[in-house]
Amino acid sequence: MVHEAVASARKTPMQRAHKIRLNPTPEQEKYLRQACGVARFVFNWGLAEWQRQYEAGEKPSAYILKKQFNAIRREQFPWSLEVSKCAVDTGFRNLDAAFKNFFRRCKNGDTKKGYPNFKSKKRSKSSFRMDGSRVSADGHCLKLEKLNESINMAEELRFDGEIKSATISEDAGRWYVAVNVEVELPRHEHPQESVGIDLGIKTLAVLSDGRGFENQKLLRSELRKLKRLNRELSRRQEGSGRWNRAKAKLARFHRCIADRRMDYQHKITTEIASTYRVIGIEDLNVAGMLRNHRLALSIADAGFGEIRRQLSYKSEWYGSELVEIDRFFPSSKLCRFCGCINSDLTLADRTWNCDCGAVLDRDQNAALNIERQALNILRGSGFTEQVKNGRGQDVRPFGAILSEASKMAEERRPSILAVI
Repeated sequence: MVHEAVASARKTPMQRAHKIRLNPTPEQEKYLRQACGVARFVFNWGLAEWQRQYEAGEKPSAYILKKQFNAIRREQFPWSLEVSKCAVDTGFRNLDAAFKNFFRRCKNGDTKKGYPNFKSKKRSKSSFRMDGSRVSADGHCLKLEKLNESINMAEELRFDGEIKSATISEDAGRWYVAVNVEVELPRHEHPQESVGIDLGIKTLAVLSDGRGFENQKLLRSELRKLKRLNRELSRRQEGSGRWNRAKAKLARFHRCIADRRMDYQHKITTEIASTYRVIGIEDLNVAGMLRNHRLALSIADAGFGEIRRQLSYKSEWYGSELVEIDRFFPSSKLCRFCGCINSDLTLADRTWNCDCGAVLDRDQNAALNIERQALNILRGSGFTEQVKNGRGQDVRPFGAILSEASKMAEERRPSILAVI
């Protein structure tokens, strides 16, 4: 049984993060900015030393550079001792991750290698990470190492458990802390067994059981105000006080839109992950979709990648099984009754008639095909080697598509749930 296999693979101890807004005093904000500055300085120092040592024929690493920095820290950089050592660790940790990503892209042959760049004070995100042993939370109070007074948090920590780490960051003039806590979650009972999700622009998410979540189009609805704020910023002299205030006002408005979108996405993903035991979703090529300049704004506003990211970790929280369907799977163009592929289907066609006589809604048909494919993959008989993609072009070697299509022609929606 599918749900028994999912339940047996459930891991009870796991880590959950809670992001909370901070309300620091001016003195506390000064300390936070100083810690972020130390992390940024250490990253830039390490990057410069890495380049110098590499040109000299040496083999640098983040671990070696950290030892060298600690040896000269007290003499050359005594101001870095005013903040927690975790700020220094953050800089070298980020440097190590940046070079690992660079070497991985080089190994994979990516066209964009992404060599690490120096962090700018104006453009880079200000943040640093604290170890769990150097931070504590009690009610609305957050205690950090080398900070005498506790920082006020907008709400209490939602999870009871051991704090593993805390990341303090600034965004649009506001400070936040993301506390990572190790908890043991009780086993969650799902009201329904399986679902397929078709993400789109007209309707953000269409579920195979007939439900749907509308696309709020928050960015597009606020374009007029965004244009006005951008005009105000362009009319100010760069670097002046009025320019800084206009820039902060624009950043706060962008932050407001992002917060509203994130809140809506969290409500959707939490409801889906807590309701369905098996969740099927397409592995969309969002970066490729953004190259369509006519739809780039709408696709970016929808946040397909964020929805998939949230479902990936929330499915672990609630013990669900998230199954990603191959991006070449023609979910919209595949008739769920006879298995025929309509290669002439365009984005403008919201409904289409199959040769077998079925009248199919594009999104609902795609969601049902995604659900069926997810169940087939879990049973080990996934329809993973389709002959043609959505445009009718050969993309895979000829495999078991004919036998699989014949099975799909005999199935209906009630029989999908009957196999579980």
